[in-house]
Amino acid sequence: MNHSFPIVLLGLVPCLLYSKTDSIDYGRDILPILSGKCFECHGPDEETREADLRLDTAEGAYADLFGVVAVKPGDPEESELIYRVNVRDKDEVMPPPDSKKPLTQEEKDLLHQWIEEGGKYETHWAWEVPQKEMLPRSSKSAIDLLVQKRLKEEGLKPAKAANAYTLMRRIYLDLIGLPPSPDEITSFISDHKRNREKAVSNLIDQLMTRDDYGEKWARHWLDVARYSDTNGFEKDKPRDQWIYRDWVINAINEDMPYDQFLTEQLAGDLLPNRTQDQIVASGFMRNGMVNEEGAIVPEQFRLEGIFDRMDTFGKTALGLTLQCAQCHTHKFDPITHDEYYSLFAFFNDTHEAKSWIYSEEQLKKITSIRKQISDLESQIKESKPDWESELTEWSKKQQEANSIWKTWDTDIQEWDGGLNLPEELEDLSILTLGHPTATGLSMTEGVANLPSITGMRLEALMHGDQPFNGPGRSYWGTFAISEVEIYSKTPDQEEWTP
Repeated sequence: MNHSFPIVLLGLVPCLLYSKTDSIDYGRDILPILSGKCFECHGPDEETREADLRLDTAEGAYADLFGVVAVKPGDPEESELIYRVNVRDKDEVMPPPDSKKPLTQEEKDLLHQWIEEGGKYETHWAWEVPQKEMLPRSSKSAIDLLVQKRLKEEGLKPAKAANAYTLMRRIYLDLIGLPPSPDEITSFISDHKRNREKAVSNLIDQLMTRDDYGEKWARHWLDVARYSDTNGFEKDKPRDQWIYRDWVINAINEDMPYDQFLTEQLAGDLLPNRTQDQIVASGFMRNGMVNEEGAIVPEQFRLEGIFDRMDTFGKTALGLTLQCAQCHTHKFDPITHDEYYSLFAFFNDTHEAKSWIYSEEQLKKITSIRKQISDLESQIKESKPDWESELTEWSKKQQEANSIWKTWDTDIQEWDGGLNLPEELEDLSILTLGHPTATGLSMTEGVANLPSITGMRLEALMHGDQPFNGPGRSYWGTFAISEVEIYSKTPDQEEWTP
């Protein structure tokens, strides 16, 4: 007889010995039992699920399968789950003996009490909206209330209140991570003697206005945002990312609302009329490691960068680990494989070129230049009322002129020295990404069956993955042509002729 569920047998459920304590909490008491002992065969994974029984959802547990119900709310004696975990027959007991995951008597009792109390399935506490409870009028602090309640349960008494110096030192270290100076100690102790509560409140307010406060608390966010001053891979060169660090510090010191704090970091560069600070905030997405090793495949590390952003987004903004769903539907968190790659698509719709930051003086100059351009365009449009039709006609002539040119479809793309490999795009243009080395040679070959060549033209195109959209890979997006060599060879020749 196999162990697949269900096997219907008539019999009595063995007598259970347990004592009721507090009401059962599904997340605390039941989910650990089911996930540790049952979900491997009766959980979310369709590949390993046995007998079509799911115990990870209420719908699955309450379902009538072949005349039996695994969990019948309020009726443990009619619940097949209770029968199976208590039956002594090795061919019927669950989990099966060969799984080596037997339930303890305490776990069996908890399952029985849970079903008796209604067998209610609940979401993990992290997915529930917090509900604020009313405090007794005599309570000044919710934390004190919780602590005192637990101390009472454990038969313990609170420790004596800390003296002024100890209390002050704790507040300093908690809020700014630095100890107080001798003068600050003297001042606080004096205030503390006059009015303890007011002295503490004033000290906290004062420390939270200091730059040190943002510096101390930014450290925790920067850790999960994987902030670093180096690239982390191979050459491990320094990076200019410190301005993002300063943005986080300033945001905390300015008490920026949390939704704005997240929005600007996740999509500051996509906001309408975005400011430079909002572009800086999106540096959150650019803290991942960078590989500048020769002969890398840019697309590979671009995708690895997106996986890194997914992981960081999950841990910071969602408080979740998303990595499991990269390979399969998450077993315990409600993240499916499809949902993971739907979210991946958002992060996959962007260019990778670095952003640029300008000083106040440069920003003023940029604004001035843009205004001059706008004014000149307005003057031209006023002087040429038919400018739109003229522009259309000019564009049409350019296209007609281009028809005599044939785009060179190359067969071989190499970069001398084995550095970043060029990629031929759908429009037959050649894109080279990666480290902007100053040396190298791009070689093309394979021009066959062409008519008589009377001229050659090299077009430098723009691309979003190049600095300043290119067309070059230099720091400023520029490039230079040092030499162009052309060789020919007819079918009856063995050597190429310059």
